[in-house]
Amino acid sequence: MAAIQLYCPFCGQKLSIETEALRVQTTCPRCAKGFVPIDAIPRDQTLPAMKVPGTADVAAPPPAEAKAPAKKPGSLAGQVDTILLPPNGGPLPIVTGAHRAAAPEPAAPKPEPAPVAATNVLPAPTPPPVLDGPTLIRAAPPEPAANASEKADALAATVPVDPPAAEPPAVEAKPLEVTVPAAPAVETTAPAGPEDLPPVASDGLAATVNEPEAPAVIPPPPKTAPAEGAIPAELAARASTMLGSVKVGSSKALGFEHVALVAAVAAVLSLVLLAITNVGALRLIGGFFGTISLTAAFLAGAAFWLVRSRKDSSAAPAMSRPARNALIGSVVASLVLGAAITGGVAAATGSPPELLRAKHMPPPKLPPKPELPPEQRADYKLKREGHVFVNGGLLHVPPKFRSDDGAFDLYMHFHGNTNLVEESATAAGLNALVYTVNLGNGSGPYEDKFSVVGVLDQTIDKIQDMARKHGLRDAKVRRVALGSWSAGYGALAKLLDVAKNVERIDSVLVLDGIHAAYLDPKAKTVDPLRLAPFSRFAKLAAEGKRLFSITHSDIGGTEYASSGESADALLRDVGAERAPAQATPPRVTTKAALTAFNKGAQETRLEQTTEAKKGGLHVRGYSGQTPDQHMAHLVQMSVTVLPELAERWKE
Repeated sequence: MAAIQLYCPFCGQKLSIETEALRVQTTCPRCAKGFVPIDAIPRDQTLPAMKVPGTADVAAPPPAEAKAPAKKPGSLAGQVDTILLPPNGGPLPIVTGAHRAAAPEPAAPKPEPAPVAATNVLPAPTPPPVLDGPTLIRAAPPEPAANASEKADALAATVPVDPPAAEPPAVEAKPLEVTVPAAPAVETTAPAGPEDLPPVASDGLAATVNEPEAPAVIPPPPKTAPAEGAIPAELAARASTMLGSVKVGSSKALGFEHVALVAAVAAVLSLVLLAITNVGALRLIGGFFGTISLTAAFLAGAAFWLVRSRKDSSAAPAMSRPARNALIGSVVASLVLGAAITGGVAAATGSPPELLRAKHMPPPKLPPKPELPPEQRADYKLKREGHVFVNGGLLHVPPKFRSDDGAFDLYMHFHGNTNLVEESATAAGLNALVYTVNLGNGSGPYEDKFSVVGVLDQTIDKIQDMARKHGLRDAKVRRVALGSWSAGYGALAKLLDVAKNVERIDSVLVLDGIHAAYLDPKAKTVDPLRLAPFSRFAKLAAEGKRLFSITHSDIGGTEYASSGESADALLRDVGAERAPAQATPPRVTTKAALTAFNKGAQETRLEQTTEAKKGGLHVRGYSGQTPDQHMAHLVQMSVTVLPELAERWKE
């Protein structure tokens, strides 16, 4: 019987199965698993089953006198079947000896036909359709003419019958060669010549029948190998569709080159912010956005290169696992590279803790400037004797004043003995020009004169010109400090109320002289509007940006707040607290200091009781309620407030 070759559905072993055993449970000799062979044949690789004609289709046998021509031993005449494949997927007829027995007898005797050869070839018909994949064709087993119908029905029962497709698709024509086994001789009364075969349509296909050599083989489906460069192609296809629908203008679409450019600009700005700022929060923001921007720039640049290098990637199919892994790896690598660059910039510019520590460290000591010969200094021809009247005040040059390049500091004092102020500045070692203003008793005259806008700038400019005229080459005011005693605070209240003046003033010294009105005299509530100029400057000093040194006595106020009550209000505004102190400033022995007190009060000195300090704000409280104790704040200024200013202005 005919054998069919197929593959085990479990292990792929090639097997040979007899046609009669196609529906019988079979065990694979390799994997020992059972299966039905007919189920292992792919349906898309088989032709529709052919129905074997029954007994009704076979004509009655011819008369007894009709005899078949003699057969030669070994001849295939009457022992082979010719299979015709009709076009368009029609039923496959099988021509057997039984069919030839039913052929009509020719009307007239014909000469004896030549012996039938082993291969019966019909004329070449129109090219038939190409069958997709290996085709399994089963030939009917030859049987004697007597029971041909019964055997045919039995064979048809073992062959699966599938309904043919309505209209099979057109396929390319290809010649088909079918090999069937030899059949035993069948006794028939009809001649076995080729002229007795059924007619064949002009577009049919003739099958060539040969000796059995090898059974039909159903090969396994071929495996498709991955194309070269598939992963970059998938990534390029996916990238090409990401920004296709985003429009920049009316017609121009957004491209990866635009994204890369914007991300690069953002990364540069973030790195610049990281490099120039000392604030910890800003450095964190710059580092975060710098990392994200660099990552986006790298990815957008890579996507732009992929899209430009693979112009055939117009569609975006589902990404395979290797392509998805490559995309994830690219994102991680870009993120690591961006973080490395940002971290390098952050490390090169210093970390926030180091910058904050450096901010509060004392300034490094600079090497002393080389000593210039006296004739090369800017103050070589400066006149130092006497006083110079300037805009309602007296300008004095201390004996030890020095300026190599013409720049000088200026101390402006309001209300107080001129000689006493000048000697105190010299005794404290203050290297600055001293300007003293006295306008009489009470704070009113000082408030009236210095409430005019621009009076401070005008006074400083005139002092600068006067210093130049008196021999200071290239004279230029550098830093300005204001000081007052008693009623002189009125000038400070007006000058500190102008923001432009506050920017130019470096230090303020107040000697027992800040007063303000009461909002509620019974509750001793100080008017915050009158203290507002001093309160703003005190906050700057508490932050370390200015120097604000205050002394006060215990003299109580009557209709207005005393200097001690005003100092308490300022301390509350900045959040500073007092602490007990028991320090007594040293005695001052300058000529003006010794003659400043009345007879019998020469030994009057300040006695400290409290102290509060925050940043550049320094408040000292002293005992005493007499006029001499009030005068002691001015007399001893060379050992209380002026040393702080001299230390601040040292180069």
